[in-house]
This record gives sequence, structure tokens and C-alpha cells, in this order.
Amino acid sequence: MIFRLAILVAKFAGLVSRNILGKSGETIPGKVLLTLFPDAISKLSQGRIVILVSGTNGKSSTTRTLASMVSEIGPTTSNYTGSNLDRGIATALMRKSKYAVLEIDELFLPSMIVATKPAMVLLLNLSRDQLHRMLEVRRVASLWHEAVAKSPQTLFVGDIDDPFIAYALSASTRNISLSFGGRRHIDASACPSCGIYLAWQGNSFTCHCGLTNASPTKVLSSGNAAYRNYQLATFANKELGGKERAYVQGDFERTIAAKEDGISRIRLVKNPASWSEALASIESKEFILILNSRQQDGLDISWIWDIDFSALAGKSVRVTGERGIDMQYRLHVAGIESSLHATYQSALSNVDSSVQVLASYSAFHELAMR
Repeated sequence: MIFRLAILVAKFAGLVSRNILGKSGETIPGKVLLTLFPDAISKLSQGRIVILVSGTNGKSSTTRTLASMVSEIGPTTSNYTGSNLDRGIATALMRKSKYAVLEIDELFLPSMIVATKPAMVLLLNLSRDQLHRMLEVRRVASLWHEAVAKSPQTLFVGDIDDPFIAYALSASTRNISLSFGGRRHIDASACPSCGIYLAWQGNSFTCHCGLTNASPTKVLSSGNAAYRNYQLATFANKELGGKERAYVQGDFERTIAAKEDGISRIRLVKNPASWSEALASIESKEFILILNSRQQDGLDISWIWDIDFSALAGKSVRVTGERGIDMQYRLHVAGIESSLHATYQSALSNVDSSVQVLASYSAFHELAMR
């Protein structure tokens, strides 16, 4: 009875946040509930089929797509806005449903596995991200490995062409491991299990300790990150009894259309891996690159030196953002000409309607709210 009252108070707080303060109301209910009942997530998870999704890149789009798939099986809730810490998860779980498909921050995943006792966990990928906040990739992989080992009843689904995911899955009792023919990983020269250099043959790896992507549950055709995440979501959905859905690449990309500016699209790029994926699929002759370094972007932008910008050679490139000078200098060193603009609006001057905008976190969300 007291717990139900606490949920009502939390929901009322969200109502006030949305209707009076003009906020999204996505985290306040969870924050209030967790203040009143610290174990609320465990209580709200009971009696549900919980599926968790985590990784450095693609969490939001994969979670959104998987939740849509699962909703065809039965009533489903999710943290649709991407609020992937405990308060956003608590808010999502306050909505009644049979299934809960939840996006989880990488560092929160171990504690959320304990709290929700999930039926399934999707492990997408691990790479460097927000160095001021996130641990080194190998440390995150070790935390995941420990969490997986303590969850023998959970089914883990992962892409083992990523050595860090292969290491995490190696601790599982139940798993579905997928390989897409192998690919290089810029952060995985050393084995996350034993620390010696991995033996790479082409795009595949082995280690004397036994870590490898040579023995997956299933080998699929190669594809970009969007395709790989689609396959992970599809396998998870099939395990739940769902039907396969046609692959639409746009469903797995963080993009928005900027209607008022008349441009093609704005894409979120936040770390070397997401920049590399975006640059590998460029379709325009004109680009605007926006680089900020606020809290949500990552205060340290040294990672821009790990990106291969050669795909922009010969393109018309305009640079803006709080760290626009840094980006322009990085492009200059790569032999790519660009123009620096004080504001996004000035960068838009006289661009073609097919121009593509690649924006860091804070810039992306500011443009999305326009």
C-alpha cells in the first residue's frame, strides 16, 4: 500500500514537471520513487519479462526498435527517451506491462542486471567514450564479465567480433554469439582477458587464452553497425517468440530531419566508432561538422585524432561548434580543406539541400528540440 502511494506521488511529480515546469518529466518520477524506495526497480521488475540493451553505440536506436518488435507480442514499456540511468529506468517501469525493454548505461549495467533479473541482455559493442566519465574500455569489459558470470539464468546475446563483447560472453552460461565475418577494433590490440596482444588474421582474432570470434552460435553476412544491431535485436525478438521484421537502416541511426532549414539530415556522432560509421556511409558532397565539449559530449576531445577523415577529401566541409577550431585543425592535418563558422546558422548559408550535418551530443539535441 505504501509503495503504491509512493508511485502515485512520483507520477504526480512527473505531471508537475511536464505541465508546469515545461520539462520532459522522464526522470523526476524515478528520482522521487527511488528516494522513497531505493529498491523500487527490483520491486517493479517482479513479474515482468525484462530485456536490457547496452553498449557504447546504438543503445537508443536498438532499444527503440526491439521494444517496437516486442510490443507485437504483448504490452511493452521502455525508456523511449534514452534516459538510461536508474531514475529513467524506474520511470519506465512505473508503466504497467508484461515486457520491459530497457536501454542501460554501460556503467549501470551490472547493477541493473542485479536489480531487474532480466530474461535477456543484448551486448552491442564497447569502445572509448567520454573519457572524463567512462572507465577505460577494458575495465568496463571486466565489469560486464563479472556481472555476466553472476547471472547464470539470463540469456546474453552479443556480437563477438568485438573482443570486449566476446570476453563478457565467455563468462555466460547461456548465450547467443553472433559473428559477421570479423572486423578490426581500434581499441582491442590487447586481449581483454589476459592482456597479451591479440593475434589478428585479417579481421578475425584469436588469443592463446582461448578468446576468439571463431566459434559463434551463428555467422551472418557482414554489414555496418546498423545492420549488426538489427540482427541482435532480431535474434532477441525471435527468442521471445516474435516475428522477423524487415531491416530499415534508418531505424538504427540517430538522425533527425531539419525541416525548417531545408537540409537532408542531422546525425549524432559522439566518439571514434560512431564517426567512423557515419563517414563510411556518406552520401553528400557537402557537410557541416559540429563539435562541442560539454559534459554530455565528453570534456576531452583528443579522440578526434583517432578518426580517419579521408572520406571527406574533395567534399565541401564547413566546421562549427565550441571546438570548431580543433576540428578544423584536425582536418587540416589530414589534408582536408574546410571553412570555420562562428555559428550553425552561418554554416548553413548557401548550402545545398542535400548537405549532411554530423553533430556531437549537445549540438544534436539542441537541433532536435528546435
